Amino acid sequence: MIEISVDESGAKQKVARALKNKLANCMIVCIGTEKVVADSIGPKVGSLLNENMTKPVFVYGLENANITAENLTRAIEMIKKLHPRKKLVVIDAAVGEQNQIGKIQISDGSIVPGAATNKKLKQVGDLSIVGIVADKNMQDFYAPSCEKSILVEKISQFIATTLIMAIK
Repeated sequence: MIEISVDESGAKQKVARALKNKLANCMIVCIGTEKVVADSIGPKVGSLLNENMTKPVFVYGLENANITAENLTRAIEMIKKLHPRKKLVVIDAAVGEQNQIGKIQISDGSIVPGAATNKKLKQVGDLSIVGIVADKNMQDFYAPSCEKSILVEKISQFIATTLIMAIK
């Protein structure tokens, strides 16, 4: 697993290099909803990729076309039928320790979306990228704030930019 702060010098280049060989034959599934600021990383990244990607890559989960706990199972089944041989790169928001807020984690393998909010969902993905937006005690996860919006925007921009750099 790679864990890196979005504010670290040279972080975008490090992450893009680390992802470059992992993104061959992939499609991207962005999980979350813009209805909850802290959970909006996925759809923000999806929309940014959809608008700015120069090389064609399938991206699912955009703003106003969310993949959430309610439709995740059906969405993944449909995506796997449409793209049976493609690697699934999953992007989501996450909670962590206080000192991890503002970092992203990249892991080979799947994630369990909704685990922080006690949702019982299946593991999904072959490669996961999560942005840590709140403390795992969840006290501030649902609280809207200007600071949270700025953090989510910064993490979303970081993830989208590094993916675009890596896929070029």
